Formats: sequence, C-alpha cells, structure tokens
Amino acid sequence: MNDESPMPVFTGAELALADTVILLMKVMSMHGIIDSAAILTVFKDLENRYRAQSLHTASAMAEYLCKHTTEADRETLVRTRTLLDDLPSGSA
Repeated sequence: MNDESPMPVFTGAELALADTVILLMKVMSMHGIIDSAAILTVFKDLENRYRAQSLHTASAMAEYLCKHTTEADRETLVRTRTLLDDLPSGSA
C-alpha cells in the first residue's frame, strides 16, 4: 500500500496569496522585524501539525511557504539593494 499522499495542486489564487505572504515576510525579515529562524520554526510546526491531521494540501502549503520564505532570493536581494542605492541620501 502506498503511504504517500497525492501531490497537491494549488490554484493560481492560492499561489498568489502564498507568494504575497512570502514577500511580506521577506521584507519584514530584511528590516529586522521578524527572525528567519522563527519563520522556519513556525512553518515547520504547521507542516507537521497538518500532516498529523492528514491535511495533505495544508501541509504542502506550509512546506511551500517554509521553503520559499527562508530561501535566499538573489534576484530580489539585488533588486532591493539597487532600489536602496538609488534613494536620495537620508531617505532610507
């Protein structure tokens, strides 16, 4: 018997909402409002709790959020650094 759950498929709206949460958390992390390690802990806890309750889609979404929130996004960091460099001095 196969113990693995089927691969969840997220709608475009679900992914857009998840990516918005990821972006907000990355911005808060860059400004020192939240800690990256805390983000990882929270999403891993949610993922494990949902998996224990056989909420496969919810656990997959928690895993997606954890992975993409804590991954370094070089393109975003470079773009953000460029935008900050372009600000007049004293604005940041």
